[in-house]
Amino acid sequence: MEKEKDFFQEEEVSERGRRTLAILEIIRRKGPLSRMDISKTIGINPVTISNYIDRLISNNFIYEKAFSVSTGGRRPMLLDINSKAGYSIGVGVNLFDAVGVIMDIEGKIIYKYKKDGKLTSVNQIIETVVFIIDSLLGMSSDIKERIKGIGIGIGGIIDKKRGVIRWPQKVNNGCSYSYISMPLKEFLENKFKYPVFIDNDATLACFAEYWLSLDNTIKNMLYMFSGVGVGMILNGEMYAGNDGCAGETFINVDNDHQCMQGDFSILGQWDKDLNLIERSQALVKDKTVVIESLEDIFKASSANLAIRELVYEAARALSVKIGFLVNLLNPEVIVIGGGLEKGGFEFIERINYFVRKYAFEEMTKDLKIIPSSLGEEAVARGAGSLVIKNIFTYI
Repeated sequence: MEKEKDFFQEEEVSERGRRTLAILEIIRRKGPLSRMDISKTIGINPVTISNYIDRLISNNFIYEKAFSVSTGGRRPMLLDINSKAGYSIGVGVNLFDAVGVIMDIEGKIIYKYKKDGKLTSVNQIIETVVFIIDSLLGMSSDIKERIKGIGIGIGGIIDKKRGVIRWPQKVNNGCSYSYISMPLKEFLENKFKYPVFIDNDATLACFAEYWLSLDNTIKNMLYMFSGVGVGMILNGEMYAGNDGCAGETFINVDNDHQCMQGDFSILGQWDKDLNLIERSQALVKDKTVVIESLEDIFKASSANLAIRELVYEAARALSVKIGFLVNLLNPEVIVIGGGLEKGGFEFIERINYFVRKYAFEEMTKDLKIIPSSLGEEAVARGAGSLVIKNIFTYI
């Protein structure tokens, strides 16, 4: 399939693109709807709405279906999304595994593939992503021609203006990080001949929750991803900053963590998952207890007091960063994800308690702190949804 656009450097969306996206989004979330319902919801006059609707019908993205109940006169036709009009591939990659999905344009998963195993080098990452895409394409021969693009969610810093992915890699016996540039987009587009969209894993996990799970009245939310990064939806849009790099919740600090104002080591880079796995493994004396994942830790914490205290301390540390972000951005919703959602009600409530202790009362009175509803699929579904969003915007 020949590429139509280079979306790595996002183009400024036209007013027509915004309106098209708004119409399709309201139908996707609340359809079937009449033209008048859409006009009233979006606040655009019925004649203009009809022009957009006619073009979307002609492009097969929506269709007319059963009559609505009428209050008099001719009964209006209802409009709904044609879920089979297009499909997207989404792949989420982290240090421990990769998940790939094929989604229809309503966001429903058609096929899923997961590959476990640590990814410690650029070559392993590229090989894994290619393997997952090949596997998904092999599952989907019946819809292959209707796939519109590939989305990739990956850790590290995504510099969209320069087309660079800076993947963190431990050096000096694990004492510090270096960053390796990865030309993944160009490589994948040349290999698979689909447009490729790449963004940070936390950003896409946040977008997936916003796009697929939360009420469309929510306009400002944060997604805390494994305690390392943060995804942001501000005023209903993904926020990634001037260069597309926003969302990192740490600064580069040297060995001297002191200044005249006190200790600032809390601002340094944290290990993924708040380093809970390694620290919990050191506490377990019973060799029959296996600690290999966050789920193992949260399960063990119910019987092991030392691990429970470690989990509580991690929740408190995470709450410091959340409290600062709440004061800065005043969001409506905070989603806890990247595996930490497996801590369940007690873990989320402890975060809730400390955030309200650290942040200003005015910022937290209406704040909701909730676990991710999409779990391990969040990044992949966000990547696939990014493709769908671009399909909708540039019809």
